[in-house]
Formats: sequence, C-alpha cells, structure tokens
Amino acid sequence: MTATEDPPAERTKVSVWISIARSPWPRLAVFVVILAVLGWFAITRGTAAVDVARDWTAGMGVLGAAVFVLVYAVATLALFPATPLTAAAGLLYGPAVGVLVVWLGAMLGATGSFLVGRLLSRQAVEQLAGGRTDRLNAFLATRGTVAVLLVRLIPIFPFAVVNYGSAITVITLRQYLAGTVVGILPATIAYVWLGDSIEDPTSPRFIAALTVLVVLAVGGTLAARRFSRRS
Repeated sequence: MTATEDPPAERTKVSVWISIARSPWPRLAVFVVILAVLGWFAITRGTAAVDVARDWTAGMGVLGAAVFVLVYAVATLALFPATPLTAAAGLLYGPAVGVLVVWLGAMLGATGSFLVGRLLSRQAVEQLAGGRTDRLNAFLATRGTVAVLLVRLIPIFPFAVVNYGSAITVITLRQYLAGTVVGILPATIAYVWLGDSIEDPTSPRFIAALTVLVVLAVGGTLAARRFSRRS
C-alpha cells in the first residue's frame, strides 16, 4: 500500500457517508427538525411577525406575487434550494395562492433551466446536474412524458438534475413540460401547506402535508432502488 492510498477502513467509512448523503432520509429528518423549530418559534414568539409579513404581502397585491414568481424562477435556475421559498409562499399567501405562485415560479424556472441546458455543452450540463445525466437519459429515453411525470411525482432524481439533465437527453421540450406541469403539484401543495400551517403543527393540514412528503420520500427511495437494479 502506498502512502497516497487510503486504508480499506477509511474507504469504507467514506462509502458509508456517501450512501447516507444520497439517501433522502437525512434530508427529511433535517427538514422535520427545522419545521419543528420554526413552528415552536411561530407559536411562542413569531405570531406578530407573521401577521406583519402577511399584511405587507397583501398590500403589495399582484405585483408582489409577480415578484415572488420571478424570484422563485431565478432561484431554480441558479440551483438554490427552493424548499424554503415554497414554505414561505404558504406562510405569506395561504394554501391556494401560495400553490399558484410556487407552481408558476417552478414551471418558469424548470423551463428556463431546460432551455439553458440546450444551449450549454454536455460537460457543462453534467457539472450542473451532478454527473447523473447518463442514468437520467436511460430512464427518459424509453418512457418520455411518463418518465418525467414519475421523476417529478416520485423524486428519483433531484429537481435540478431533471431540469438541466433533461436538456441533453432525447426527450423533447413538449414531453418535458407535459410531465413537469402535473408532476410537481403534490410536493408543491405539501410544502405550501406546511408553510401555511407552521403556526399550528398539530393541525390536520400540517399533518397531512407532512404525511404526503414522507410518502413521496419513501416512494422515491423504493423507486430509485428498483431503477438502480434494472440499470
């Protein structure tokens, strides 16, 4: 063994940590903890601040909602995590309008990412997508719109990977949009509802939204394992 080689035990530890990082469970656990902390803060200290934020948002009207949509789209293009913005939409706009502004922003960002990806080189897109485009292409090539719907509905691949990675696959923009327009709705509704009901974590809406996210996480894990075995 040379001085530059890692001992087998160290390589094993690294492999374990990589497996943990790729699993949705740690991310879900962290998100649940964050929601619990935010809920506690909203209940004990933040109620007045939440009311002020809602009043300020309502005062901006349509213009404020339009700005939120654009900010969401830009964040998606820039690969920033959109989950906090999604929950914030529920907190600021409520369950109905919140879902609408997030859905519009996500669709705008997803479309922009796909078109930008078509303009970039394959190497650049692979770097943006995290190097998993070959597996994504293999999945999309045989199923088209249904495949996009599945990876959106049951997140086999992260949102940004699908956005940019789809651009260098055989799928068309029409198929990509057709699968995305419906596939992103369940998770969008769940996160918006969480934000809307963050002040009362015991409410039926909060529990229902959290249940949906758990189901999506479990379904995504099982689907990813099945896909990995087939590929």
